[in-house]
Amino acid sequence: MNKRTLFAWTMGMLVAGASLSGGITHAAGTQKTTPAAKPVASGTTLPAGANATEVYGNLTKEIEELSKQVVASNTPEDQMRIYSQIEGKLTAFRTKYPTSPEANDAGFQLGALNFGMQKYDLSAKFLNEYLTKVTAKDHEQAGFAHFYLAECYKAQGKYDLTEAEYKLILAKFSDVNQQLTQVTQANLDGLATEKKLAVGGEPVAFNVTSTDGKTLTPAAYKGKVLLIDFWATWCGPCVAEMPNVKDVYSKFHPQGFEIVGISLDQSRDRLDQYVKANQIAWPIYFDGKWWNNDVAVRYGIKSIPTTILVDKAGKIRYKSLRGKQLESAVQQLLAEK
Repeated sequence: MNKRTLFAWTMGMLVAGASLSGGITHAAGTQKTTPAAKPVASGTTLPAGANATEVYGNLTKEIEELSKQVVASNTPEDQMRIYSQIEGKLTAFRTKYPTSPEANDAGFQLGALNFGMQKYDLSAKFLNEYLTKVTAKDHEQAGFAHFYLAECYKAQGKYDLTEAEYKLILAKFSDVNQQLTQVTQANLDGLATEKKLAVGGEPVAFNVTSTDGKTLTPAAYKGKVLLIDFWATWCGPCVAEMPNVKDVYSKFHPQGFEIVGISLDQSRDRLDQYVKANQIAWPIYFDGKWWNNDVAVRYGIKSIPTTILVDKAGKIRYKSLRGKQLESAVQQLLAEK
């Protein structure tokens, strides 16, 4: 779930109280001949329509309704389920009408959706494909595509590509949206902090108190393998990944693996209830400031979950690993002398 995600239907939350771009956009009004339709994948139903334009227009309405469910959802699990439904419908449309102009727009939407779910490789693939086919009438949406792409590159540690995308937006898309321009400039200004947290560097120092009264500072964990985990109970991908993080902690904690959780929650009661219900054993820092969490600001956190894996020597070795990748990396670092 990404702070900079620009569509309410992917996130159900807004940046600084306002979204940069609203809703799914379709290529309405096109008069091109609709190509022959291909079979839709089993289990996925597209809305009715005489051609790609009509089907996509109706699909837009379906996704707008799904977006309302995201906003109204009470649980991250429900949000992830809805995201998957949207992804399936957009993919089915592209399969059935692969050469239609609307298929390219659906590719942009898939890029945005996967960006919001932190599937950065897949997001970048869709966005780059979309940008190779854009026309002058797509100028506004192309600006947002470049922003998503910049954020994907940043999450992957590709800082030169990130900087190039930011500068391209400021040079050629400053007329698209004032907030997009402001956010891009702010992110460009903050890129130096991101680079400091590159693999091989050291975690930014902090000294805070956990919810159970413990002093938390990265320096105290020298000689151990440390995961600094930025997360929240309202974050669907965070909650989805938590069982795996717990398994890795249970398996490797006796060997010297530690976790420091940094919660971006606003409600202490909700956090405490989640921690108790899920038997989370590691210390967590909470200050109730949401994206302005003191430690998150120091680290320039723009999306969660974000994890930083630090080796015994106090050096950053991996960032934002999940699943088996996290387990393998922890095992590897613990084995190092």
